[in-house]
Amino acid sequence: MRWQYRDAGLLWLFVPAYVVHVAEEWFGGFPQWVRLMAGGPMPAAAFFAINGIALVLLVAGVRAAIRSDRHGWIAVTVATIALVNTGAHAAGAALTRSYSPGLISAVVLYVPLGSLAMIRALDQAPRAQLARGIAIGLILHALVFIVAFAFTTR
Repeated sequence: MRWQYRDAGLLWLFVPAYVVHVAEEWFGGFPQWVRLMAGGPMPAAAFFAINGIALVLLVAGVRAAIRSDRHGWIAVTVATIALVNTGAHAAGAALTRSYSPGLISAVVLYVPLGSLAMIRALDQAPRAQLARGIAIGLILHALVFIVAFAFTTR
């Protein structure tokens, strides 16, 4: 079967998808848009620091998930974060009745990639890895929210 949930061809696609997503957020004005949700904008330095660290972790995580069965949960984590991020952008857009910078790339790139990886993982991943990957993905995305909101200036 082609497209295993840990397939290199699938997982490496998350990296350019992330870069496109961050570019849409930046050029769409996400750091300023955050004020609608958090009461103040996010400093550019915080935006780049958070996303730079996330990119390094994404590359390391993809590499680990591809190389070892025991790290397959990381593939599930990556898919979970992509799908949750899409939901967060959609919720933010709905709550503010405005465009949430990053929403388009999330829908166009994250939904298909995250869904394919998750559908495959639901079928192929050991249950413990599936549960671990989903839980860690939810926790990591929540931590990103907390850190991002902590850096907003009021």
